[in-house]
Order: sequence, then C-alpha cells, then structure tokens
Amino acid sequence: MQEKYPDFSVISCGDFNTTPDDAGYDLLTRMRPVKLNEWQLDNLLPRTLEDDDDGDDDTNNKDGKSAAKDTEPRPRSYADIAASPFDEEGARVKRIKLEEQERRLDEQMKVDAKRVQRLVSAIQRDYKPLRSCYGTYADLDSSYRTEQWQGEPIFTNYTEWKGTLDYIFFAPDSGISLREVLSLPEEKHLKPGLPNDAFPSDHISLIARFDF
Repeated sequence: MQEKYPDFSVISCGDFNTTPDDAGYDLLTRMRPVKLNEWQLDNLLPRTLEDDDDGDDDTNNKDGKSAAKDTEPRPRSYADIAASPFDEEGARVKRIKLEEQERRLDEQMKVDAKRVQRLVSAIQRDYKPLRSCYGTYADLDSSYRTEQWQGEPIFTNYTEWKGTLDYIFFAPDSGISLREVLSLPEEKHLKPGLPNDAFPSDHISLIARFDF
C-alpha cells in the first residue's frame, strides 16, 4: 500500500490478539533492527499441531471436547492383570506411531520456523515502525498503568481474562499527527466483566483524532 500510494497516511487498528510484551507488538513498533529472542520467535509460530490427533482416540470429538463413553470401563482385578498377556506387537505399533508423529511435528516446526524468520525479515526490511495511539496512555491515567505493558493501558479486553489486545497504530512520518484519544472508562464501570448494560462488547472502544 505504501509503495502504491506513497502520499497516503497509514492507520491500522483493531484486535491484534497480541499483548504489548509479545513479539508481534515489538515488530510493529520498535526501531529497526528488532532483536527477538528464542522465546519471542517461538511465540510467533503457529499452534495448529498442538492437538494433533491420529484418529485412534475416541475420547475426543471434532471440536476437541471430551466425549462421553457409552459404557463405563469394568474395574480390573490383580488377577485379571496378571492373566493378561503382554501385547508386544501392539506396543511396537504404538511406538512406531509415536515416532512418526514426532518426526512429522519436528518437520513442521522447521518449516514454520523458516516462514516466521522470512516474515520477520520482510517486516524489518520493508516497513517502518508504527506508533500506538494509546502507547503512552498509562502515563496520563495511572489507574491503567502497569510496567509490563510499556505505557499501553493495562486492559482493553475485560472478561475472565483481562489484558490489552486492541490498538490504533499509525505511521508518524506519513503526514499525520495524533491530536487526542478517547479516555477509557473507570474499572468500576466494567466489573464484574464485559459485556454489560453500558458496554455491549467485551472490548473497550478506542478512538483517536488526527491532524492531517
């Protein structure tokens, strides 16, 4: 977009599903080059394989929820266990399946790691850092302050989980300057959680006004 429309101002806003201490936030806002440690890079990897299922386990349905058994398992006595032969072939098959699953996971992790490295390199090479409109809000309102969030509000999402996921980013060198932002509500109006009668979303509204 910047290459095609170099004279246009850049504003990006929404639920980025990343907190201010995550690698994604650093990539968007920090001066280049951004140095990410191994833990931050790992957090950028997809999580599609964590619940990999080979189809043999009937305790889970397609939604990943536990399915009820039709019948309760019969308790086994010590005599039953002693009389049961060791299924060497079954154990061998299970071991082979496990080794194959680990191999596939390892291969996928290597592929994902390379994709993340390419993405990180492209962002650092092609995009200038953005500025968060609420990046210093905690300095203005101490009730929203936390050292962990680097000046961002302590939360923009207020449910059982409370934290900052929403942002308004802009490119400060694209011909616009931030004039003001909407004040955030006092926490007492959000309890016990969102949504409520006053706030119809589980996320707090963020509004910014710019000078062009």
